[in-house]
Amino acid sequence: MSTKKKTGLLNASERDGVQYRKAKIWELIIANAQSGCTISFYLLLGFASMIATQGYGIAVALAGTLLTVSGFFDGFTDALFAALFEKFNPKKGKIRIFIFIGWVCSALSAVVLYSWASGKFTGVAGVVVFLIAYNLFRIGYTINGTGGGTIGIVITNDPTQRPMNSVLGTMYSYLVPILYTNVITFVILPKYNNQYNIEMFGEMVWWFVIGSFVFFVLTCIGIRNVDVGETFETISKDGKKDEKVTFKDMWSVLKDNRNVQMYMITGISDRLAQMTGTQSIVITLLNGVLIGSYAATTMVGNFTQIVGIVFAFGGGIFIAKWGAKKSTVVWSWISIAISAAMVVYCFLLGGPVGMKKLGVMGFPIVLWAVFNLAKTGAMMILTTTAGSMKADIVDYEYERSGRYMPAVVSGVYSFIDKFISSFGTSIAAFAITLVGYTTTVPQMGDEATWPKFWMCMFLVFGLPIIGWLCNIVAMKFYTLDRERMVEVQKNLNARREAAKDTAENE
Repeated sequence: MSTKKKTGLLNASERDGVQYRKAKIWELIIANAQSGCTISFYLLLGFASMIATQGYGIAVALAGTLLTVSGFFDGFTDALFAALFEKFNPKKGKIRIFIFIGWVCSALSAVVLYSWASGKFTGVAGVVVFLIAYNLFRIGYTINGTGGGTIGIVITNDPTQRPMNSVLGTMYSYLVPILYTNVITFVILPKYNNQYNIEMFGEMVWWFVIGSFVFFVLTCIGIRNVDVGETFETISKDGKKDEKVTFKDMWSVLKDNRNVQMYMITGISDRLAQMTGTQSIVITLLNGVLIGSYAATTMVGNFTQIVGIVFAFGGGIFIAKWGAKKSTVVWSWISIAISAAMVVYCFLLGGPVGMKKLGVMGFPIVLWAVFNLAKTGAMMILTTTAGSMKADIVDYEYERSGRYMPAVVSGVYSFIDKFISSFGTSIAAFAITLVGYTTTVPQMGDEATWPKFWMCMFLVFGLPIIGWLCNIVAMKFYTLDRERMVEVQKNLNARREAAKDTAENE
C-alpha cells in the first residue's frame, strides 16, 4: 500500500521536488542569538550623538556631521571585510572567528567611549578621542556583522525554515531592545534623576557589553555544525570547485544583479528612516517632551513588542506560502496606512499639548497602544521578509554567476546601507536644531511646541512612509517570487549532482 506524500506548507522538499538543507530547531533558536549581539551594539550606536555632546563637549550639529563622515568610512570597511571573509576559508570554519574578533573590538572601544574616556576630554582633544573610540567601535561592529550576517543564509535553504529563521532573528531584534529599555528606564535612569548624563552612560555601557557577550556565546554553540569549511564550498557554472572570489566578482554583484539592486533600495530606504527615527534624541523628543512619560511609553513598548511577536510568526507563514516579494508589497502598504493613521490621531489629540494624554492611564493611551501594536507587527513582518530576501539573493547570485558569496552580498548591501543610513544621524541632529536644540539635547520636561510636534511626526512617521513607498516601487522590478526561487534551488541541486558525478568518474 503506497503512502501519499505530504505536500503542505511545512513539507517543502516533497512539495517542490528539491532536497533542501535543514537545521535543527534548537540550532536555529540559539544561532540567531547573533541578532541579539548585533542589536546590542546597534543600540549603543544610537546614543553616540548624546555621548558626543555630554561626554566630549561636541556641539549637536558638529556631532551629527562627525558621525555621518564616520559612517562613510565604515561603509568602505564593509566591502573590505566581506572580501577577507570570502578569501579566508579554514577547514574548521570562519564565522566564529569573525564574530569573536568583532565582539572584542566593539566591546573594548564601547567601554572607552562611554565610560573610561567620557568626561575627561574637551575641545580638539575631545573630538579626536571621540572619533578614535567611535570608529574603532564601528570597525568591530562591522567585523562582527560580516560573520554574523552569513548565519541566516548558510544555516538553511529550506523556504519554510528561512522565514522562521528570520522570525527568530526578528524576535531577538525586538525583544532584546525591550530588555535594555526596561533596564535603562526602571533601573539606571532613576539613579540619575531621569537624565542622560556622563555617569548614567558609564553604567549603561556595561549592561550592553555583558549582554552582547552572552548572545555571542550562544551563537557560537548554535553554529558549530554549520561553521565548517564544507559549508562554503562552491561549484562554478563550468563545474569547477572553490574558485577564488575576486573584486570583479564583487562589483558584478552590484552592477549586473538587478534583484540585488532592488533589494538594496527596499532595505536602505527603510534603514535610513529607522536609523533617523530611532536616534535617542528623536525618541526622547517623542516620549520625554511630547508625551512626557518614559514609564508610560516603556510599558506600551513592552506590550506592543511582546504581543507583536505573534505577527512575526504569522508573517513567517505568509512568506513561506507567498514569497518575500509579495510579502514586501502587501505589508509595506499596510505599514503606510497605519503610520498615516497615527499622525492623524496625534493631531486630533491636540498636537504638542494633547499628546500629554498618552502619558496617563485612559482611553487615549489604550488606543495608542493598539496603533503601536499594529505598526510594530507590520514592521516585524517586513524585517522577517528582508532576512528571507537576503538569503534568496545569495542563492540567486550563486545560480547566476557560479559564485557563492554570502558575505559579499551582505557586505555590498551593508556598504551602501551604511553610506546612506549614516545620514540618519545627521538628519536627526540637524532636524532638532531647527526646533531649538543647538547646544543641548532634548530632555524630559522641555516645553512641547508645534514645531517640535511636526518635526517629530516627520522623523518618526513621515520618513518611514517614504521608505515603504520605495519598497513598493522596487518590487515592480524584483523577479525572485516564490516560483522562481524553487527553480533556483533545482538548478543549484542539478549543478551539485553533476559535479559529484564528474568527481566519481574521474
